[in-house]
Amino acid sequence: MKTRSDAFGQVCAISALLVAAASTAHGIVTYNAIALTGTDGVWGPGMGAGVTFQNIGQQQPTINSYGKVVFRATTSAAGNPQGVFLHSSGGNANVAIAGGSRPGGGTYPTGSDGIFNSTCVNDSGDWAFRVGASTGLFASSGGVPGRTMLTGDAAPDTGGATYSSVASGTPLFNSAGQSGYVGNLTVGTGSPAVVISGATANSAGVWVGTPGNVHLALRQNDSVLSLDAGGAVRVGTLQASSMAINGSGRYVITTALQGTVTTGNGAGSNASMIATNRNGSLEVIARVGNAAPDANGVPSATDIYRNFSTSSIGFNDAGRIVFSSSIRNAAGTQTATGALFSDTIGGTMRLLAKSGNAMPTIYSGSGAALSEFNGLNWGFGFSNTMINGAGTIITNAGLANTGASNNTNAVLLMDSSGIFTKVVRDNDVAIVNGAPLGGDAFFNSISSVQLNNAGQVAFNATLRGNGVSAGLGNGSVLFGWDRTLGLQLIARTGDSFEVSPGVFRTISTIGGLANSGGQDGRLGNLNNYGLLAFELDFSDGSSGIFTAAIPEPGVMSAFGILAIASGRRRRR
Repeated sequence: MKTRSDAFGQVCAISALLVAAASTAHGIVTYNAIALTGTDGVWGPGMGAGVTFQNIGQQQPTINSYGKVVFRATTSAAGNPQGVFLHSSGGNANVAIAGGSRPGGGTYPTGSDGIFNSTCVNDSGDWAFRVGASTGLFASSGGVPGRTMLTGDAAPDTGGATYSSVASGTPLFNSAGQSGYVGNLTVGTGSPAVVISGATANSAGVWVGTPGNVHLALRQNDSVLSLDAGGAVRVGTLQASSMAINGSGRYVITTALQGTVTTGNGAGSNASMIATNRNGSLEVIARVGNAAPDANGVPSATDIYRNFSTSSIGFNDAGRIVFSSSIRNAAGTQTATGALFSDTIGGTMRLLAKSGNAMPTIYSGSGAALSEFNGLNWGFGFSNTMINGAGTIITNAGLANTGASNNTNAVLLMDSSGIFTKVVRDNDVAIVNGAPLGGDAFFNSISSVQLNNAGQVAFNATLRGNGVSAGLGNGSVLFGWDRTLGLQLIARTGDSFEVSPGVFRTISTIGGLANSGGQDGRLGNLNNYGLLAFELDFSDGSSGIFTAAIPEPGVMSAFGILAIASGRRRRR
């Protein structure tokens, strides 16, 4: 629950955006333009008269608590270079451009190599991004641009080994301005020399830090002494897509194990683990082949970890973790396709849900028990699973024995006391009378999900209905959800959208969200004050970055006063 001072902080955070750019509203959702193609004004790149954004399409802008947004875009400057831009109340400013000087010497690459991605921004206004398919990472620290790593650079703490590439999806970027990433090393360099295969392969690692102050946190072939005191069990291949870092610069990651281990998923298999240094040293959270905990946190007599999910692990600043795994028995037979585990309840790792088990009572946002889940079991598995700073977990959970095939997934929250709340379910009515050939538009599937510390949610989805589909150009949507306000439509393909006062364009595509709980270092599209940054493409070939503000009920009155005071129009 927000305190009075929290509410004031929220109002202050959104006020900068309210006075920065023209704003429109749909219901209680208020929109602001951040960047638009074809203009060199306040929504342009800030690179001088006549230089405009040429394309801003198909991407994930990120936003901090104060409304600053970082995004990539192609400009109309000579050669149409792509760049990274920082939006603040004064407009947009270029922080990196293909062909321009880069920190640490040299220039950013051009052409197909001059592609920026994984743009991030934190509450200090520092930014981070990756350039090229696997070329390098850059970030600012205290407002000063720097180079985190570059292919060919010496990798810290490796005896002189050099980087050969960096994993996609990185950098992860935290509130302290630290980047986290999985880097790969050049064969034959360093001491000990890098080898890429065999039982002593050591060609990858996890690094965390700020430019000029990065350190190796975990390396392939490190001994895992808690699993074998003699060092016969060692870190294997690192699964970069699972990695998270929190505000203390601690990591969590799924890795293979090498050395004296048994691979596969059958009886005796034990060659994978979830590892972290959340308490300062290497800690094994879970290992394939070990007994999984039951709902009380006691090792199960029958359930054994079989295979950990390849999706990202939930992680927050308190060091709480959430992950999913399939389950087998001692004979090697899979007994559950998915099970959800976390230590958010009392700090003890325990089972929260398992395929085939009866579902608990599921509540609405207002606290009413929902009969639609009565008699259902947990289904195939759990995806898009994250945890926020309050210890609230979100997951897209499979549902079993529903009696239909179009309502077998639901996005649910679980608070740190174990209470589950429904956000949305497949086949719920998304838009009343939203089908052009008659009837309602229904949720078909939910994809990327964002969760903030206030428990608000944003997600992408597809729709179905009479004359509704993504292929027909009217079946993709972006929604927000608040416990009290419920579902709020942000954007839908095929709808008319007011990009600036009196200027309307038809939405053709909606840029996807990332998956984040806000403290895991991943791209944040939804900040803790209900501001969502997103990208839209329009049927006339233009594109833009926008924010949508979904105020919490406690600050709605103040929000309305600010909107009126700023002289902005509100559409109903």
